[in-house]
Parts: sequence; structure tokens; C-alpha cells
Amino acid sequence: MVNTIRNYKATLDLSENFGKALLMLSGGFLCIVGLTIFQDFLESERNSSAFYFNESILFKTVWFLFIPILAVLYKKLKNETSYSHTKTAIFIVSPIIVHLFILPFVCMVFSFLFYESRYDLYKFFSYTLAHDLYKLVVIYTTFVLGHILSRNTYITESKPALNTIVVNNGKDNTILNVADILQITSATPYIIIHLENKRHLYSQTLKSICNQLDNDVFVRVHKSSVVNISKVSSFKSRLNGDYDLQLTNGELVRLSRTYASNFKNHFNTSHQVNL
Repeated sequence: MVNTIRNYKATLDLSENFGKALLMLSGGFLCIVGLTIFQDFLESERNSSAFYFNESILFKTVWFLFIPILAVLYKKLKNETSYSHTKTAIFIVSPIIVHLFILPFVCMVFSFLFYESRYDLYKFFSYTLAHDLYKLVVIYTTFVLGHILSRNTYITESKPALNTIVVNNGKDNTILNVADILQITSATPYIIIHLENKRHLYSQTLKSICNQLDNDVFVRVHKSSVVNISKVSSFKSRLNGDYDLQLTNGELVRLSRTYASNFKNHFNTSHQVNL
């Protein structure tokens, strides 16, 4: 069975583009480290004092830590589908706090291994607060807001609404209205499109079809399934973090705890739930 989508094909992979930007940013940090070490050398020459390369690079560790922390932050941001002001603030403040507290310990370990423990934990922490706090605030704020802006631009400008899907089965072509879909499940290398009383096998991956659907309507509830939020009539806890969703046709669908928070946000919004 060969199936095609006629009215939309994604032309922009946001994750790939932002991943490349992260690699370029990492290269930029390495260049900054080199420049700041050279700056320390020039300063020592100007003051006619000794220049210690090892000591200079030790206090540039702040730049090296940006690379792994930003990589983790990027993965967290990529898994989010919506951002409130509170959630955005958490994404900005959390890496700053983590960076502030991890850096002194990393520097102290290096100091113990290579510098005969000449520097203590307090000295590194106070130095970071006095000299590097503004760097953390600027870089993490710019990174988070840049990701959100890129994502919103991609969704609102680059992604037209997918209204119909054409399922081809030999000589027969069936046009499915996206609004009639209850859920879509993975059946590698295919997906199954569930309608009220019928199912269609479709030659796409779940990730690919999700990139073409409205994320506010089709919400992931499990690693192998997404549901049309307007087709969910109720949901009930299993008391272990997972939930059972009841669709409008009476079918039950499992909601994994991993996706529960995001699902509830979309369900409450689409059904105007008053808590």
C-alpha cells in the first residue's frame, strides 16, 4: 500500500537547524576562550607581571561548561510544545543556577589535580558571581528566547495547516479529512490512521506526520501514538502516573506519564476546563 500527502511537505527542519546553531555556538565559545587567554597575556605584559597559562585557562572553565549545559537545555526545550511565562522563566533561571553551582566544584577538582589545591571552593564561587554572572544571564536568556522565537516563527509562518490526507490503495484514492481523525498510531514502517469506524494503513512515520499536523490539535500521548484532542471525551488516572483516555467513539487510549502534563495543558485549553 503506497500513500501520499498531497497538500503539504515540510521544507524546514527546525531541530536540525537549531542543532547546527548549537554546534556553531560551541565553536564560538572555544574562540572566546582563546581570545580571553590572549587578553590575560596582554594584561600581564602591560603590567610587567608573570603570565601563567594554566591559571588563565582554569578561570575560563565557565565557557567550557556552556557547551554541555546548553546541549541538555536544548533537548529539554525541543520536547516542549508550549511555553508560558513561568515555564520560560524556569528554562532561563535553572541553567544559570546549575552553572553557578557546578562551576566551582569543577574548578576545584582541576585545582586539586593540576594546581596543588591552591584555590578553594569559595574563591571560585565568589569569582564567578563577581565576573561571570552577567555572561550566564545574557547567554541563557538569549538561547531560550531565541529557541522559542524560532519555534513560533516556524509554526506560524512556515507550516500551513494540513486539512486532508490522500490514501492511495491500488487504483482507489481516499481523501481523509484531518478533522475526522481520532488518533494516529505507529506500526513501523507505517502508521495507522484511526477514524470513527475505520482504520487506514499509511506509509509515513509518526514523527513525519506529526511535523505536518497542528500540534495544538494532535497531541502526543505515548511514544507510539498521538490523539486528536477534540476527540477526547474524558480521561482517568491509573494511579501510577499513567491515564486512560476515552475517545468519542468509546475507544480507550493509554496516556503515558511522560506526556501527561503537556496533554492536560492542551485538554484544558481546548475544552475550556474550569478548575
